[in-house]
Amino acid sequence: MKTIVRITAALLMTVATSLFASGAAQASTPKWLSISAGGDHTCAIRTDHALFCWGDNSNGQLGDGTNTERTSPKRVGTSTSWTAVAAGVDHTCARHSSGSLYCWGYNNLGQVGDGTTDDRLTPKKVGTSTSWTAVTAGGYHTCARHNSGSIYCWGFNQYGQLGDGTITTRLTPKKVGASTSWSSVDAGTYYTCARHTSGSVYCWGNNSNGQLGDGTTAGSLTPKKVGTSTNWTSINTGDYHSCARHSSGSLYCWGHNGYGQLGDGTVINKLTPKKVGTSTNWTSVAGGIYHTCARHTSGSLYCWGRNSEGQVGDGTTTQRLTPKKVGTSTNWTSAAAGGFHTCARHSSGYAYCWGQNDDGELGIGSYVDKSTPTKIS
Repeated sequence: MKTIVRITAALLMTVATSLFASGAAQASTPKWLSISAGGDHTCAIRTDHALFCWGDNSNGQLGDGTNTERTSPKRVGTSTSWTAVAAGVDHTCARHSSGSLYCWGYNNLGQVGDGTTDDRLTPKKVGTSTSWTAVTAGGYHTCARHNSGSIYCWGFNQYGQLGDGTITTRLTPKKVGASTSWSSVDAGTYYTCARHTSGSVYCWGNNSNGQLGDGTTAGSLTPKKVGTSTNWTSINTGDYHSCARHSSGSLYCWGHNGYGQLGDGTVINKLTPKKVGTSTNWTSVAGGIYHTCARHTSGSLYCWGRNSEGQVGDGTTTQRLTPKKVGTSTNWTSAAAGGFHTCARHSSGYAYCWGQNDDGELGIGSYVDKSTPTKIS
């Protein structure tokens, strides 16, 4: 009888523990408003506007006050007032609901924008302005849009990626030209592109692979117009390639194409915009180092380019030269392409990541690479 009681008690305890663990796991699965994939780290804003980061933290880019790598989401401070986040190669920036801008992480070239070159392990306010509307973190520089319509950049400037006509590195925000008619900005590794309210797209900085889209490989220290079109609706940069959505719904890419990241079926660099397939139903695009992902109006997600770490998300590690559908879901709302990983938000509010996971950048609690979307836990 005692043996039976002990066995029964043990079974009940096992069931209870299992139920508790299951409930805890379910309760710990967060829902997200937005997500940004950096070099080897990822950050996302939860539905309550709290900010979390995970992955590589060697330079404090997770903002949790340590240099400890995280394989699952780690909260940044206590604020529940974050509205946007941008993960760069080794630094991160985020916009607060007050309109203030904060950056942290690797700061050897002033990319944090606080006037120093000291790495920051927690968010550091950029200047005193409370009028920032958007921010983008590149390789080693940062750019942000001001509510005046102006763009400001800071950090590394060897290739003119700050757009101020010089190659002088800046430790605080420096205005890009005189225009107050910019609608968006996106920072690549050593270059920057922005959309003008006229519908034109301009790029500046390094152009070694034609990523500025002006038909040459000559760099530019100031904004250079991409073609003659005034019908661009958005612009996104990768490592050395750029992609933009046209008002027709078509998608165009240009620049480095060594892994097929331009999606035109070749591995030949393009110095001017090249249409991706024949579809006119693209809604958004995201460029990683050597891969690209885009959302279709159907809600489906497609990726292409380098896939050696599974970042295309099609269950293989086969390089893709044209768009390849990610699974069967038609409920994706946005995607973010990082160094060698990809993350996307689902209409359910859950977020999924796939690709390289050497530093825990997938946020799944392990270091195992995934070639298909895996829910952040």
